[in-house]
Amino acid sequence: MTQTAQSSPTRITPRQGPGKRWVWAILAAAILLILLFINAPNQQDGSTYSRSNKGYRGWYDFMIAQGYSIDRWQKPYSELQGQNQTLIRITPSLEKAREQDPLWDSFDSWVEQGNTAILLTWDGSVTAASFSSDLTSEAGPVRIDTARRRKKLGSVYQSRLDDDYGSVVWSQSLGKGQVIFATYPWIGANIYADQPGNYPFLQQLVPESGTIWMDERLHGYRDNPNQDAEDARKAENVWQFFAQTPVAAMAAQLVLLILIWIWGHNHRFGLPLRLPQESKDNSQQYIQALAGTLNHAHQRELVLTQLSQYLRQSLSQRLGLTNGPKGQLPPDIALANQWATSTGRNDQELLELLQQSSQQSITDRTLLAWVNKADAILQDLP
Repeated sequence: MTQTAQSSPTRITPRQGPGKRWVWAILAAAILLILLFINAPNQQDGSTYSRSNKGYRGWYDFMIAQGYSIDRWQKPYSELQGQNQTLIRITPSLEKAREQDPLWDSFDSWVEQGNTAILLTWDGSVTAASFSSDLTSEAGPVRIDTARRRKKLGSVYQSRLDDDYGSVVWSQSLGKGQVIFATYPWIGANIYADQPGNYPFLQQLVPESGTIWMDERLHGYRDNPNQDAEDARKAENVWQFFAQTPVAAMAAQLVLLILIWIWGHNHRFGLPLRLPQESKDNSQQYIQALAGTLNHAHQRELVLTQLSQYLRQSLSQRLGLTNGPKGQLPPDIALANQWATSTGRNDQELLELLQQSSQQSITDRTLLAWVNKADAILQDLP
């Protein structure tokens, strides 16, 4: 009996349904929002134009209400002239500010002429102090949210705000002027508008006379030079204008969305190709389903009985002992004698194989060995 290898059914992957498309749409929208957030104009922390928690718009308006002469500095630093002026810079790092402005060293000569530079930065080392502290000052309690302190001050420095862990604000005389440093840049930020001492303390650091400049050039704000209308129409200025607008970013985002849409549909610009439909063999599917049911029910004895009967019928027809599939089958002894005569083999080999179906306990290995022997017997017939 020849074994036929069972062919595994062809698996056709279904096309992406509406649910998959919604996932790609949500992913594309998330990427678009991230790109817009990255490329969107942003007021930097410490700017007097910003009303965020880390902006200085509140203190700027506070100083105007107190009658101080305060304004925003947006010109090149080389134009700083005069005396009795104060320049306030809010920057995360003093070293970073020096790198951004190569002309920073010229501030020393400007301070020595009798001016004040207030540098509110993150400089200082972390100590064991509490993160939130109310430090005592002549203007009232000053709230800070940092554990950074300047632990040791040299003889040339004077502490202006400190506690047991070190100084938070200190100053240094430089010629006729002075430089004031801090380890916390948000002393006068908008978030501390309700604190009784923060705004007044920063006010006391500023000399009473002269003009106060809030450095906005550090935050990217510049005074635009006057240009003629004819220069504005030049091609190079037009291209420069478009390069500085979000048009380039929007075009890049549009291209990215198109690529994601093409990739999400998993094909190029052509029509999708349909997989060929294979013809179904109902008889083979029925046999496979019946075999699976019998295997699940552990009916090995029933399967062996049916296969033994099939072997008797096949041998009888091929040896000429019966006519047609419905003819009467000869006894097993007569069938074995005729088979031995035709093949020259021992008739007991076939008898043992036919009588094996009467055994009570049959395993999968026994059933597989029986099928192999029956297949060999059928192949040996002339």
